[in-house]
Amino acid sequence: MENSVVLINYVGDDNLHALNAWASTFLELGIELPDDIRARTDVLVGAIIAQGKRKRSVDELLNYLVKNGHTSPFRGSSLIYAMTVDIATHIQLLTHTVAIKHTNAESARYKELMEDKYYLPADWLNYGDEGAYWHRILEMHTERGNMFYHQALTSLVGAGMSKQRAKETARYFKGYNSQLNAVRSMSFDGLMQLWQKRGEHSPSQREIAGVVEAMVQAVRDIPGDPFKHSLAAFGV
Repeated sequence: MENSVVLINYVGDDNLHALNAWASTFLELGIELPDDIRARTDVLVGAIIAQGKRKRSVDELLNYLVKNGHTSPFRGSSLIYAMTVDIATHIQLLTHTVAIKHTNAESARYKELMEDKYYLPADWLNYGDEGAYWHRILEMHTERGNMFYHQALTSLVGAGMSKQRAKETARYFKGYNSQLNAVRSMSFDGLMQLWQKRGEHSPSQREIAGVVEAMVQAVRDIPGDPFKHSLAAFGV
């Protein structure tokens, strides 16, 4: 199956990024906040602009921040993703601990992986008979490894090994193309760092590039386009 990404929650928007940049002054303006907490960011930004305390509009401010390397205000938002990715891509994502602040993934150490999800590189099929041949060989190799995984787990437990030890070692039959489910969270700035280093425009492995582009697209697709100006500021 293909790798997949779903944005399951988010906090923040363009106005929150602007408000973060104005943090040194907005608390001194004496603005009365509404009871609805989720409305306060927009009220504060509207009041700041109305009072003429800042000459730049929100989009102008965000462009200025990125152009001058001031990206910390973009760390105020949070994006939470659910994804199914191959282990090779999962490992690559784990290396970006500065950009990704939280990862929680299913563990073959604590449960038997019953679904046997795996990824096959579709672009191999673009290379004629040779590509199709090795695509099929990889599929057969993967299915064989999955079979050995379940058989070894059952047999080792039957031989007296603890189930936990059997699960954590039988998984060695799983290949790098086996997929697992994970939840990851990051700031908007973290997503932009990841996109700059691992997006489609980079020389990165195509699998991680595809995942990163899907993460960015999920933000573009949020109803109401709350990160429109932030995305534009980073040239996304």
